[in-house]
Amino acid sequence: MKKIEDIKPKSLAFFNFKRKNNYFYFLNAKDLKIIFLILLFIGINFAFAPLSFTQITQKTLPPELEAKKKSLEAQLQEVLKEIENYKKEINKIRSQKRSIQQEINLVNSQIKKTELEIQAINLQIKNLNKKIEETKKSINLTEEKIKKSKDYLLVSLRYYYQLRQRSIIEVFLAEARLSDYFSQFYYLQKVQESINNELDKLKELNEILNKQKTKLENQLEEQNNLLMLSKIKYQELQELKNEKNKLLAQAQKLEREYSKKLEESERTATQIRQEIYKLAGGAGPITFGEAYEYAKIVEKYTGVRPAFLLAVLHYESKLGQNVGTCHYKEAMKPSERPIFEEIVKELGLDPNKMPVSCKPWYGWGGAMGPAQFIPSTWMKYKERIARITGNNPPSPWNILDSFVAAGLYLKDAGADARNYSSEWKAAMIYFAGSNWNNPSLRFYGDDVMSIAQRFEEDIRILERSK
Repeated sequence: MKKIEDIKPKSLAFFNFKRKNNYFYFLNAKDLKIIFLILLFIGINFAFAPLSFTQITQKTLPPELEAKKKSLEAQLQEVLKEIENYKKEINKIRSQKRSIQQEINLVNSQIKKTELEIQAINLQIKNLNKKIEETKKSINLTEEKIKKSKDYLLVSLRYYYQLRQRSIIEVFLAEARLSDYFSQFYYLQKVQESINNELDKLKELNEILNKQKTKLENQLEEQNNLLMLSKIKYQELQELKNEKNKLLAQAQKLEREYSKKLEESERTATQIRQEIYKLAGGAGPITFGEAYEYAKIVEKYTGVRPAFLLAVLHYESKLGQNVGTCHYKEAMKPSERPIFEEIVKELGLDPNKMPVSCKPWYGWGGAMGPAQFIPSTWMKYKERIARITGNNPPSPWNILDSFVAAGLYLKDAGADARNYSSEWKAAMIYFAGSNWNNPSLRFYGDDVMSIAQRFEEDIRILERSK
């Protein structure tokens, strides 16, 4: 790209001013007429012909640079393939991670369920042990009652036997009345019957209690077996969970490795795109002085103050140095993609190799070149840009085309009035469109005007140094 000096007006040195007594005077009248005719011819051509800057910004590349461009494009294709492969692997790993995580969640649910089952079994065992102890106590009490009843019965039988052994003479001698003797027999028989009935009941109760004890002991054994099985199941689930966690950790490590490779490949792709972008006519690094010369050209056609134009472009792309690093299909609104493809196709460029602004958290990206126009906006200004620069079609990545595009947009927004309020509003419209008056977005206009003030001082220094 030629420097801006190539398109600047030539110095007036050739007019051969002469100085005498601190006054300038020209050559003779004939020379003045020739000079006037030359200036008139230049002025007419400058006024009615478009700027022919195509040779500055869109010249044919030398063979060695063309070869470098093709080599970079081939490298980019390889890197893009790597990126796609890494993305596929990452998606595959993430799918595996989700599956493993689901399995871990299921195992955790089973572990929780098993823990509750163990708690329930322990409570059941506790209750059974309590019931068994109570049954044992009841059995012991019953056995004691049976023993006492048997002792009473034995005493009664012995006394009954002793009575039966007495002779009639002994009975008459011992008892005052014979009826008393038979009453004792009768009483003893009743006592024996009562004791026998009680013994039967106690034996029956004892048998019931023993059966109950046996049943409780069987239930206790069953619960203990269940507890043992539940603990084995719990241990197996914990081991399964540990295995799944190891698999998840391995998948996460693998994902980090592929993500790191993806970042490296995307960084490489960005660098290659930037190189291709520069070879294809992109802005690349330019000095403030060079940017000012372009801004002065734009001022002639739009009336937009150079310092203000440079402030907007500095905020948008750092005067063309930060034009984005993303692929249009990932960053751009779907409705803008066909327009973008049309623009780059007309320019003879590959849409996959031209960088655009990345997608921010609050909306869509896909802005192009130093002026950061979206494709549909660029198409609205395309013909007007071409009439000024002579580049047909104009390119969003061409430094002059993009400066002119920004100037035209700002002029349409009222910046050619060249006062603070009109420029501030134009900057806001450039940033937010119809939403320019949103109080939360005022920072943009304030920042641009602050930068413009600083640039105005820099421009004064540049002008004084000439």
